[in-house]
Amino acid sequence: MTKPTAPSSPTLTERPPIVAVLGHIDHGKTTLLDHIRKAAVAAQESGGITQHIGAYEIAHILPDGTKKRITFIDTPGHEAFSKMRSRGAKIADIAILVVAADEGVKPQTLEALEHIQQSGAMLLVAINKIDKPEANPEKVKQQLAEKSVLLEGWGGTVPNQEISAKTGKGIEDLLTLILLASELEELKADTAAPAEGVVIEAHKSARAGIIATLLVKNGTLTQGDFIVAGNAVGKIRSLTTSAGTPASSVTFSSPVIVSGFETLPDVGETFRATESKKAAEAFAASWKEAQKKPLAGAVQESTKERPVLNVIVKADTSGTKEALEKMVMKLDFPAAATRIVRSEVGEVNDGDLSFAESSRAVIVAFKVKTPSAITKAAQNAGVEIIEADIIYELTDALKEMLRTLLPPEIIRSDIGALAILAVFKTDAARMIVGGKVSDGKIKRGAKADVTRKGALVMTGKITQLQHNKAETNEVPKGNECGIMFSPSSPSGDKRIEVGDRIEAYEEETKLRPLE
Repeated sequence: MTKPTAPSSPTLTERPPIVAVLGHIDHGKTTLLDHIRKAAVAAQESGGITQHIGAYEIAHILPDGTKKRITFIDTPGHEAFSKMRSRGAKIADIAILVVAADEGVKPQTLEALEHIQQSGAMLLVAINKIDKPEANPEKVKQQLAEKSVLLEGWGGTVPNQEISAKTGKGIEDLLTLILLASELEELKADTAAPAEGVVIEAHKSARAGIIATLLVKNGTLTQGDFIVAGNAVGKIRSLTTSAGTPASSVTFSSPVIVSGFETLPDVGETFRATESKKAAEAFAASWKEAQKKPLAGAVQESTKERPVLNVIVKADTSGTKEALEKMVMKLDFPAAATRIVRSEVGEVNDGDLSFAESSRAVIVAFKVKTPSAITKAAQNAGVEIIEADIIYELTDALKEMLRTLLPPEIIRSDIGALAILAVFKTDAARMIVGGKVSDGKIKRGAKADVTRKGALVMTGKITQLQHNKAETNEVPKGNECGIMFSPSSPSGDKRIEVGDRIEAYEEETKLRPLE
């Protein structure tokens, strides 16, 4: 599914980042959070290991004096909690991978890294325990580079900070780094929208009934709101902030403890506020229906090993609905296919949206209107709605969506070559050399191969380019120039030598054909 564009609204405002902290067992995740929120949480947890996901909200003052909020999710670190850790990463905007400087990258570090990469959260690396005599941050950077995680200063773009969660060294810089990174993400939310977010924790209390910890991602949650999460519905009786303060309402990026669910919601399930109990029950019914079917949009079919796009059909009449169903079912290609998971006459409604979200389906609306509130909710939920009055427009749109499920085709175009005449500086992260353009042209930012007598030595990127001691974007054939070459991975003992050849090229990414 395509990424929704940010909704436009007069009540749209900047949203504080939600940050997950992941890493190997006992590498210092909880100690880091404990230091940040100035509470003895780490000492209270069983065996020093976090047993449940928790969310904590803090304020940080930037160097310019601006005060901003950050919400942290504390995710469990050992194998028994792999599923919860994965959910934690998917909730977050930014994920901090904590790696101990004395122990380095461990198997659970790599598992946490995989969760982060799959979630799409922005990656930051915190190299912890630098206060220890045996700390070796450079070894950690080398180990991450071997897994194609290139940190800033190591030829890559992944932000990182060396810290000691024990002494507090580097933590203020880490918080500033988080807020600077969140500005690049342009996080927005709507205070006037009905609340929606994720269930972080849930349990039964003998005194208060069902208690759930929610993380609000959009809108405002108010005492008295009706709420639904999966098949659990209820009415909010009380709201308590993460600081333990009663509240009448909370808004986005806020963790809040609520009472009022009639049944226990699942941890990791999305929730939303509704206008009535009837609407909440309708969402729950749609969710139950979705669980009965083996649905998984854009996943591999077990028999044909190809991506499948789930489709919800909405049409103005039974006749057009039938024609639309036939059209959708014909989109069955060797590389990918569609699958109809629901087909009805009528406009797109809340039930369709809930079903599309749970089954990860696209909604096809043919000659029917979609209410503006549904369109807005779909954008917030990441649900694609394709509207059209001409059937081939829907066909083309679905074909394009199917193509996005396929691995892209990468086409290489050689643009020029440089004969190395002088080597000025070489290290593992960057090499400064001079030479003469022997073919085509050399461009700043181009990818490049270093070859020696026809054999590949290393690959990387031309990060700086100079001609006549002045910065430039490209240098044509016959001219001399100086370049900074950054290897795409640590070069070890390999270095550029006089007589080598740098072959520059560009890559174009294209969608693959369905047939």
